[in-house]
Amino acid sequence: MDINTYEEIYSSLQGVDDIDRVSEKFSQPVGVIYSILNQKTVTNVKKNFSRVQERSGRHVAMWQKGTTIVQIARKNKIPATLMATMILAELGIPKKSFMKNIDELPDMRLKKEVKEAMLSDHFFSPQAHEVHMVKGKMGESILEQWLQSKGISFRTENDLREMGVAKTPDFLLEEPLEINGKKIKWIESKALFGDEKEHHYYMKKQFTDYEGNFGTGMVVYWYGFLDDIKMDGHLVKDYTFFIGQSVTIDELLNHGLQW
Repeated sequence: MDINTYEEIYSSLQGVDDIDRVSEKFSQPVGVIYSILNQKTVTNVKKNFSRVQERSGRHVAMWQKGTTIVQIARKNKIPATLMATMILAELGIPKKSFMKNIDELPDMRLKKEVKEAMLSDHFFSPQAHEVHMVKGKMGESILEQWLQSKGISFRTENDLREMGVAKTPDFLLEEPLEINGKKIKWIESKALFGDEKEHHYYMKKQFTDYEGNFGTGMVVYWYGFLDDIKMDGHLVKDYTFFIGQSVTIDELLNHGLQW
């Protein structure tokens, strides 16, 4: 994706209600748009969380006067699960306690509103985290099927960890695989959009080590990537490279967007 299109999409997204409209306007799968919105939401939370948390007492006061947790979250432009956590902490209820069993919360209104908060939160709720984990597994499964269909032998991340390898890609190929004139030795699957920030983070945390240990590799950002990210000789692909290879791709691009 070119940077201008990305910036237009980014600025057009304020919440999940914008996803379908933006998807249609820019002819992008809803999963791609959701991924960009998710990353925008995380960035905003990192920027604003401390400031919002400092006013926890005010949030509780608003709640005690009848404003719902979801309404307070929207007013402060923060995911509702995080607002619920702040309010509960201010009321002396630890996060671990209510996350494990919401039904044990002592107040019926509180119980109802915490459930509503989590249901409305597509980014920080337990269900959102579960969806993200499932999408990660789906991406890895597509790659595994793709490699097997080509008769390519490989070791998985779990195989490598059992061998005592510290930093492991999702797939280490037994023999180099040539794609676009490059011979790759490893593949890493990422169920997200590869913007500059995400890519720089993973280059530093993972990809540089993989290169040092195994050689040239390929990163798959399933939900797309910026055209100008620097791969330093490696390959980068997205869902379009695998279209026609697996029926699961459509499911991956649409998974978890409604609940």
